[in-house]
Amino acid sequence: MLSFCSFKNGDKLLTLLQQNNHAMSIEGLQEAMQLSRRSILYLIKKVNRALSEQGLPIIHNKKGQGYYLEEQGKHALRSYEQEPIVYNVLTRPRKMRIPLKDLHLEDRNRLLDYMLITEPGISLQDFIDIFQVARNTVLQEIRHLESYNQKAPFQVRVTPRGRIIEGSELAKRRWVIENFAAILRLLERYYTLSYSPDIPALLQSYEDLVGSRLTDDAHHFMMYFLTWYDQRLINGDRVSFAQIEWSEEEIRIRDWAKEFLARHNVSDRSECLYLCRIMRQQAVISVSQKDALYGSLHIFAEHLANRFASLSGLDITQDRKGLVDRLTVHLISAYHRLQNGIRYQNPMLSKIKQDYQSLFYLTKAAVKSQEYLWHADFSDDEIALIATYFGGAVVSQAEAKEQRQILVVCSSGIGTSQFLLLQLRNHYPQVHFTGPLSTAECLQFPLDDVSLVITTTSRQYFQDITCPVLSISPLPTAQEWEELHNRLIELNFPVDTELRENVREIIDIISDYAKIEDMNGLLKGLNDYFYRKSHRMKVSSKQSQSTSLLKYVNYCSGEFPTPSLKTKPAWQEAIQYACEPLLHSHFIVQSYIDRIIALLSRYGDYMVLGKGVLLAHAKTKDGVLASSAALTLFQNPITMQSGKEIRCIICLAPQNQHDHLDFLALLLQKLNDAEWCKTLFTRSSQNELESFIWQSMDDI
Repeated sequence: MLSFCSFKNGDKLLTLLQQNNHAMSIEGLQEAMQLSRRSILYLIKKVNRALSEQGLPIIHNKKGQGYYLEEQGKHALRSYEQEPIVYNVLTRPRKMRIPLKDLHLEDRNRLLDYMLITEPGISLQDFIDIFQVARNTVLQEIRHLESYNQKAPFQVRVTPRGRIIEGSELAKRRWVIENFAAILRLLERYYTLSYSPDIPALLQSYEDLVGSRLTDDAHHFMMYFLTWYDQRLINGDRVSFAQIEWSEEEIRIRDWAKEFLARHNVSDRSECLYLCRIMRQQAVISVSQKDALYGSLHIFAEHLANRFASLSGLDITQDRKGLVDRLTVHLISAYHRLQNGIRYQNPMLSKIKQDYQSLFYLTKAAVKSQEYLWHADFSDDEIALIATYFGGAVVSQAEAKEQRQILVVCSSGIGTSQFLLLQLRNHYPQVHFTGPLSTAECLQFPLDDVSLVITTTSRQYFQDITCPVLSISPLPTAQEWEELHNRLIELNFPVDTELRENVREIIDIISDYAKIEDMNGLLKGLNDYFYRKSHRMKVSSKQSQSTSLLKYVNYCSGEFPTPSLKTKPAWQEAIQYACEPLLHSHFIVQSYIDRIIALLSRYGDYMVLGKGVLLAHAKTKDGVLASSAALTLFQNPITMQSGKEIRCIICLAPQNQHDHLDFLALLLQKLNDAEWCKTLFTRSSQNELESFIWQSMDDI
């Protein structure tokens, strides 16, 4: 067997060049291999060195065109049996050879910690060989690691055996669990990793026992994590729990865990409990209702959905049962992560916060109002995951959808899958997207009404599928969106009727004055042009409606004059007073205020956001004439019927389901800022309050 270099991507590069009859540009190689320009150039250099050592023709560069293999070289390569080279770098990181210049700072720190935890006693020379850099560079990287490890907390120490990392075994394993997905993505760019051969069968027996199946991502994760864990057991590293307390579900899988540990002659109760808890943290496609947590988490999901709906004013009644069921499945693994202090790292967090700001902060407010039930603190990473479920429910409230289906196939039942679906449905509300499906589910799906399969997995699994298959990233690039858009147009999906009308009109005008030689090419070119133009306009013209929705800001320094309610409780008088500006300006009618008071009287203080703020709102049909909001700050606290005290009432009157969301998201974002709240409640005059509020609203 011929090894072209010690990187998996070496064979991938040669395969690409063998399959192309023309030179490939550096940009084309970057796109195909998802590597940086520097990494591509480094890889070509390494592969050419290996080819030269074997006496084979090297990769050539044709100026202005790109890189190619001569026919002689292609023929020579075909005479060799090329098989993927398997490395055990997962458990023996000393064998890694990864150029430091390929890695971002976060990846460098993460990889260093992983090495020191996995194979302690790594010498300075080992690091020099692994990263192919000078001694001083390695020392500098290790110094950078000190500040990175303060969060863990770990400490790197020099010993006669080499450098080791100090910390409890449980802390080390927690760090590995939290960072393992990123470690896998990094290593799989360079190596074909191996796993313990009996682990697939053990995972299958686990799934049979619990009556559910791990998501594709979770299955992939555990194949390699359990391989790493096997080596940990062989090394004699052990965790220790002060108290051994088994939950009902942990008892259910305890025998399975014992069988796993017995492979290494381990019969340690703490290790058994640890393994049970790790398995319960993994995401599954479905959950048996026999699961001990199912009932309580289903109720929690119901409360969460109710809180989101009441807070946002959005209609999520369509397929509400499906939404709650999906949330429950997700919350099973989230519950175990939170209870065991495992921090989930959501790679989509910044994208969700940026592109779906209102959805994120509405979800955060809903979750924070309920998290006391768990005695745990949901991180923004976890909240962003939950937001994708609500986002999908809101976006799927479409009018008349195309009957033909597009299947969305992802490697995960949660997270990236839900976010990709949310983006697709947001871009194309009239198109019927079905999913997320696993690869296995897709291959068994009836394809009679399916016109396209969109997948984040390898297309090789879909070779026998008759309908078109399009590969796309969980966070699609601009090029991928354009490719998808063109494919939908080709398949005659209702993507943008105005765009298509523009194209037809221009084609008609052109045909009156000139002969069209290539109608298909012209159609594609015009579609591309209008798509890019509309996309640029959409991005550049994005404006926040938050400042226009807030019409009035009032400071109430004493009693509020509401003669009609003198016999009513003070909190009702306060709500009437806070809503009066909108009433007098004909944004709402009195029935809207009456409905708010009636809802609070019947259901309690569910409109109280906490931190002394009440969001007073009802439905549009209850008396909204135009979208608006008014904010009132009271000098003296108002006591609600539950005994809670509030100082600020925001009357929100949305005319539809969407035009208030930006304002509401901004408000919730500000209320989440302790300093902002402190400043708000220390305003003591109309001028001070107005100046503060209007300046705050201009920040976005």
